[in-house]
Amino acid sequence: ETITIPAPSLAGNLIGDPAERKISIYLPPSYGTSETRYPVVYYLPGFGDSGMLGFGAGKELEKLIASGAVNEMIVVIADGINALDGSFYVNSPVTGNWEDFIAQDLVGYMDATYRTLPAAESRGISGHSMGGFGALNIAMHHPDVFSAVYSFSPGLFDANGLAESPMFGTQDMIPMFLRKQAKLADMPLEQAQKLMTVDGGNLGFSVAYGAAFAPNTGKQPPYIDYPYTQAADGTLVRDDEVWKRWESGFGGIAEEVQQYKDNLMSLRGLVVDCGTRDEYQWIPNGCAYYDQQLTAAGIPHQFASHDGDHQSRL
Repeated sequence: ETITIPAPSLAGNLIGDPAERKISIYLPPSYGTSETRYPVVYYLPGFGDSGMLGFGAGKELEKLIASGAVNEMIVVIADGINALDGSFYVNSPVTGNWEDFIAQDLVGYMDATYRTLPAAESRGISGHSMGGFGALNIAMHHPDVFSAVYSFSPGLFDANGLAESPMFGTQDMIPMFLRKQAKLADMPLEQAQKLMTVDGGNLGFSVAYGAAFAPNTGKQPPYIDYPYTQAADGTLVRDDEVWKRWESGFGGIAEEVQQYKDNLMSLRGLVVDCGTRDEYQWIPNGCAYYDQQLTAAGIPHQFASHDGDHQSRL
């Protein structure tokens, strides 16, 4: 079933999103004829996606339940699509507090409304791509809410990941972003707010990523600190401090593994799974780097791969 729930954590965002969200809920076969309480898996789709890729939560899951491969469970799908196409499931003064929405608003609503087992050991979180990052990030911050995480092809950066990503990996992206930024700066605020959300492709992804990880509410839309400016002679100049903020979005892994080591150690399951033929090579590189950092820190986990690209054979 698909319902709309309150999302108070998203109230007051600067991109015009409402403080409510649609979620999809799969209820197991015996839900309507029993008083049983069920464990819950929360699934976070990727950038611009609204559902699970390659898996029908109803039909496919019921086959697994019928065969005895898994127990009955509730599955909740909560996409991260906002006016910019992606929230990255993080707290931002520009796009709203998405991490709080998942860990507090959504879980609280499910526990109050459905027959869940309302404890961390009965909750898992999963996701793909942007959602795979979100699942890892939220589980790392909230082991008191989620006890297990399975992440598919997550957005993760190794030491060179940001530079190799589509946001900076081609020569035209930086000038394109700077042109958009300058265009919006010359517009009245209301007009600029409408036009900050109209881009697709890598430019749109860059705007959404910047609003999530390098927000600046004191600036004109798109309310972002960007790591490059253009000098009078056309030379691109990088601000290393702002670059670090962008890098620490999908990156900063070595530091986070140490900072949140106790939280990660307390998880009952931690799996990262990526496609060996992922067309975004920085993703398997980032997953391998994440595996290395967890291994070096002695944190129990599994690193898996499958013969697929970014979206196939999940």
